[in-house]
Amino acid sequence: MSSLTGPATPGRGEQKTLTSITSTNLQIIPPPAAQRDRAVLVRMDAAHAGRVSALEDVELRLGRHQNNGIVLDDDGISRVHARIYKQGEKYFVEDLRSSNGTYLNGARIALAELVDGALIQLGPRVHFRFSVLDQNQERMLRQLYESSVRDALTGAYNRTYFMERMAGELAFATRHDVDVSVLLFDIDHFKRVNDTFGHPAGDAVLRQLSQTVQRVLRTEDVFARYGGEEFIVLLRSTAIDGAARAAERLRAAVHAAGADYDGRRIDVTVSVGCASLFGCDKRPADALIAAADRRLYAAKAAGRNRIVATD
Repeated sequence: MSSLTGPATPGRGEQKTLTSITSTNLQIIPPPAAQRDRAVLVRMDAAHAGRVSALEDVELRLGRHQNNGIVLDDDGISRVHARIYKQGEKYFVEDLRSSNGTYLNGARIALAELVDGALIQLGPRVHFRFSVLDQNQERMLRQLYESSVRDALTGAYNRTYFMERMAGELAFATRHDVDVSVLLFDIDHFKRVNDTFGHPAGDAVLRQLSQTVQRVLRTEDVFARYGGEEFIVLLRSTAIDGAARAAERLRAAVHAAGADYDGRRIDVTVSVGCASLFGCDKRPADALIAAADRRLYAAKAAGRNRIVATD
């Protein structure tokens, strides 16, 4: 039986362990290369920094067009910018006559082989790292990414991620002359919930509301916790009338679902303010949120548990 007072020293001919422990550090020695058989791209920039994309197909195309395997909404990226493909056991990156080029470790390339740790740059701003991992390493990277962009309590995106995504979505909408809308809402009389049932009950309300909202939104919508009991939704390709309908579905679903805590039902309602890009004049991100915020307070002033989509 191994001693509990310290790590055993391997004898001659014994296989070394994967973990080396001292009194001051824990060093994880990478697994043998034969176990690292999962090729991935790790995003290194902007709102998606840390996002992992597995290279499971023979070919993966990257570019602005929606048909690409990885869609890059950046003005410096061509519609079909580059591709990564596997030939035998090797991976290659190829530029597809892009306007702003594809770079590998800082050098512009037309076609090059990828090795573990290679840095890929597409255009002036988009960066990836090519890595070959084992299953546990890939799972850990995915968990790290999720924890960096999600609110720990509710599972909604956090405010930082939302604002970065919003900038990209507004750039796309402006470039393609399509509308985009924002819903800003908060829980009515949330302080009363905390005062009556306690803060653990308030946390339960926030978690369950988040689950309810995510069930009624589309997969392409971006839902985030904006602060405290306030939440925000970005609706892609949606004009103000569509935003008002989405807000009403959200309001009705929250009202019907309520929340449960310690065997007790807690009634929950929200007030919602709606705004659209085509209804704003300047600085669209600031103007959109300001308009939605103004209408949120109008909904509260009118009695709560309602939506307001116009001034």
